[in-house]
Amino acid sequence: MNTPVAAHHPALGLRAAGRLLAACLRRDAAIAASYRVAFFAPLLSVCFAVPILYFLSQVFGPAQAPSLGAYGGGFFAFILLGMAFQDYVTVSMSNFLSGIREHQLMGTLEIVMLSPTPMPLVLLFSSAWGFLFTSIRFALYVALGLLFGMDLSGANLGSFAVLTLLAIVSFSALGILGAAATLVIKQGASITGFLTALTLALGGVAYPVSVLPGWLQALAALLPFTHALEGVRKALLAGAGLAQLHTELLVLAAFGALLFPLSLWVFQRAVQHVKATGTLGQY
Repeated sequence: MNTPVAAHHPALGLRAAGRLLAACLRRDAAIAASYRVAFFAPLLSVCFAVPILYFLSQVFGPAQAPSLGAYGGGFFAFILLGMAFQDYVTVSMSNFLSGIREHQLMGTLEIVMLSPTPMPLVLLFSSAWGFLFTSIRFALYVALGLLFGMDLSGANLGSFAVLTLLAIVSFSALGILGAAATLVIKQGASITGFLTALTLALGGVAYPVSVLPGWLQALAALLPFTHALEGVRKALLAGAGLAQLHTELLVLAAFGALLFPLSLWVFQRAVQHVKATGTLGQY
């Protein structure tokens, strides 16, 4: 969240915004690479996770649950994509909150908040490296999955890209709401942790949502992650195109259109509140 100032006017042009984004990515990548263990440990964990998921899938042998039919019938590919895509929720929930917490601890939060850089750009560009690194982890999951026999020969990468972009917007909105809560109540980690656990339990990561009781399926439908993961699996495992994924795309677009502006508004109100009460730097 330690975002460089790229302009002296709150309205940034496209070129200036691009330079700001590049500067944020360079800075955060350099910081991440300077802590080599912390940089490589998440990548190494993927190398352990994929074989575990593969051998777990072997417990079921050739048996295929009817509920997996829409995803090609294979449990290994089903759970691998679920675990890999869950990372986007995790980073969305932690990125904004950890940035706020870091500046609170360093005593620089007020400086950042008073920067002439528009607050939405401060939030979005400061999280860019987290999403890029998560995409690298996702690619590593997929690459290792292919080595273990996962079949993505019919994958529709265009549909996957569109779904992922829409999903990130929706997930980010929830993360920004968590950051707003952190500003006000100072302990927002419990809220974001709960939302992350909720997506893990109800989003269809390790089992299809269709196996849940009806009332839990209705609750799962309220989570953008549920629709995003459903679409991603159909795009990568069944080769579904945009027309076939119109339901998932429309739902994610609706979530993003509603939640993202709302989250920015709530965050700005939270900033105004802590400035008025003089608690901006407290944690």
